[in-house]
Formats: sequence, structure tokens, C-alpha cells
Amino acid sequence: MNKHIILFFIALIVITTPTYPFSSSSYLITNTAVKLFDYKKAYSHLPPYNENLNEIDLHNKLLTLTNLNLIDAAKKIAEQILETNMLNQEAWMVHLVSAKLKNSSEALDKLTPIIKQEEMPLINYVFFNSNGTIKSTQESARSIYEIVQSSLADPKSQDVNYNFILFYLTISNILDPEFYEGYYYSAQIHQFLKNFEQAELYYNMIPSTHNLHIESKKNIALNKSKLNKFTEGEIYLLELISQHPNEDSLLITLADLYRFQKKYDQAIKYYSDFINTKKYNLSERWRLFYLRGICYERSSQWVLAEIDFLESLKLKSDSPQVLNYLAYGWLEQDLHLDRALQMLQKAYAGNPNSYYILDSLAWAYYKNNNLDKAVQLMEEVISLAPGEAISLDHLGDIYFALNRKREASYLWKQAKDLAEPDENITESLEKKLEEYYAG
Repeated sequence: MNKHIILFFIALIVITTPTYPFSSSSYLITNTAVKLFDYKKAYSHLPPYNENLNEIDLHNKLLTLTNLNLIDAAKKIAEQILETNMLNQEAWMVHLVSAKLKNSSEALDKLTPIIKQEEMPLINYVFFNSNGTIKSTQESARSIYEIVQSSLADPKSQDVNYNFILFYLTISNILDPEFYEGYYYSAQIHQFLKNFEQAELYYNMIPSTHNLHIESKKNIALNKSKLNKFTEGEIYLLELISQHPNEDSLLITLADLYRFQKKYDQAIKYYSDFINTKKYNLSERWRLFYLRGICYERSSQWVLAEIDFLESLKLKSDSPQVLNYLAYGWLEQDLHLDRALQMLQKAYAGNPNSYYILDSLAWAYYKNNNLDKAVQLMEEVISLAPGEAISLDHLGDIYFALNRKREASYLWKQAKDLAEPDENITESLEKKLEEYYAG
């Protein structure tokens, strides 16, 4: 695919923060709902069609209507946008899709002279072949999907406006209702955004004959657990296993479900059964040992956890998450400090975007008494994830070691306020604060 098209699309979807002119509660609700990807709520508070809106507001309206599959209503908004900005490619996208669905040439006739004068790479790629002929609706749907996939795989697209991503994926399925990869990708986006119920709606669009059907059902089961519906998810998954007894990956999903729910003994049983039967793909064996190792560690069985992590690294020596987990476990026990630091340097080189690994690396420098490097990296962690209680606690310890005791106490108090029960740091924070105030 033309790199120019991908870069153009990335520039289009990178998040911006527009200033909204609205003052009424209806406008505020609409904009907030769009930001939260709640298009039904946004739709229920949309201003009237004939109200005078600026282009940003019209865009919100266009995104909302399109993401609800209301293409005819969206077309009217697209026409409003094009009256003031003939180069708006989302508006053209809706306008052309509406025309294609009705086998109308009106929109294409209007667009042709504009394309001759202005560069519109996205429209060109989606709707036209390289020889200038018009693509079929199915071809256009797949072209949109290709652009979305390629752009999200590009490292420059880390901060994106997912409203636009969902807009384009919806367009692909409006063009081709049987393009099931589009539904699946929309479900994945909603899952990433923690809109689990919306994700389930899209996953359920995948028919039983499609190769993504089982994967969709697995995700539905796991997401039910994240919605505090563990029993429902467990029953759903067990029924799926009974329907597909030869689908071994479902047993791993069941183990994952128990792990997410902190039912570590049950998770260990299923991971162990699967490891012992050796039905797995050899390339994935490292992951099974890693996940079982996590369950051992979380259930206070460190010796067994360490064995699994080391076994996992034998199979995949450069896995950043395994290197991080094992090395951090050693640091917490003041074991193998030099080796842990080397492992975390390797882990960070493999995944420099993870602030969890950066936190561990900073902590390794602290444990190795390189306080200057430790404070530099841990302050970077806090700038990336200011609400991480464990990182605030760590930076407090580093400040205290640097004799910046007042700053340390402030960070410990912040960490105490933000700490989750399962982080198990509240008691130690209270003790450090008590000792600080006692002088």
C-alpha cells in the first residue's frame, strides 16, 4: 500500500483537542458522549438539522450518525460540511457511500472536477482503481480496512482518535455487510476502549462458519468477567467447550478467565493440563509457562513461579514481559541484582513504550545504588503514568534515599490515596509515613 496514504490517514486520526463553543447542556452531553464513544446517547441529544453549527460540531454529528449506521441522515450532514469545505474527506466518504448504495452517479460527477484540481489520496484509494475505474462496494470496504490496519500498525499512530477509526470501520461494513473482519476489528477497538457490551454486539455479528467465530466467542466470555459477570462468562465458555470439544485453545481461554478472576488454583490446573498434554503450538509454549508462572507468583508460590519464568525464557529469551516479571520478582527479594538489571535493560530495549518495564528498570538502578539514573527514569515513568501508585511509592523511596525527604513523604501520601487493595502497598506506605513524621 502507498505509504503516503497511510501517513495521510495517521495525520487525520491523530487526536486533537478542539475548543467547543457550546454552552447548552445538550451540546455538552453530545460532545462528552462522542468522546466516550456512546453514540446512542450522543444521538439522543443531537441538535436539529437546520441549526447553525460550525465544522467541528458537524463532524461530531457526522461521526455519530455514521457509527449508528444512519447513512441517509449522515449524508445530509456531509452535504452541510461540503458547502463550506469541499475538501473534507469524511464528508465525501459518506456522500460517496450513500451514492454507491443507491447506484447514483451524482456524487461522483460532483467529485471528479475537484479530484483533478486537488489531491485527495484517501478518497482516491478507497473508491478508484489505479487505472481510474470505480471499485466495487466490496473492494472499497476492503480498501478502508487495509488503511485502518496499516495505520494502527504504524508506530506513529499511538495517539489516535478512535471515533474516526470506528467511523471508517462502520463505513466498510455499510458498504459490505458481509465483511466480517470489519465487525471483528470494531469489536477489538471497543474492547480496547473497555466498551465491552458494544464489543459483544460486534462479536455476535460473526457467523459460526467464519474463522473468527471461535475467537469472537472467547472474547465475549472474557469480557463478561471484566463486566463483573464472571459466572455468566464461565458458563458461556464451558458451553462453548462442550460445543467444540476439539478446539483446544478454549481450555487456555478458560484458564485465562480463572486467572483474571484471581482463581489461581483453577487457572494453574488448566494451564498444567494443557502443558502436560502437549497439544499446543510449540511457538506458544513460552506463553503457557509465563501465564502459569504469574498464577504461581500471585498465589505466593515463588519457587514454582521462578521455574516457569526461567523455562519460558529458555523458549523465548527476548520476551520483554517475561524478562520484566522475573527480574522484578528478584528485585523485590534483593536477589540477583546485577542480572536483574541486565534483564530489564534487555526488556526495555525490546519494548521501550512500556512504562511498567521502565518502572522496573528504574527500580533496578535504585537497588543497584545508581540513584541518579533511578530518579531520572522514575520521574519519566510518573510523567507517563501519573496515577500509578506503585511508581509513586518507588519514586518516594528514591527521593528519600537522595535526602529529598519532604518530596518523598508527599509522593507516599499520593500513592496511599491511589493504591488499589490488590497492590498490597498500603501497609508499607503507612509505616514509612509514620516513621517520617516521627522524625
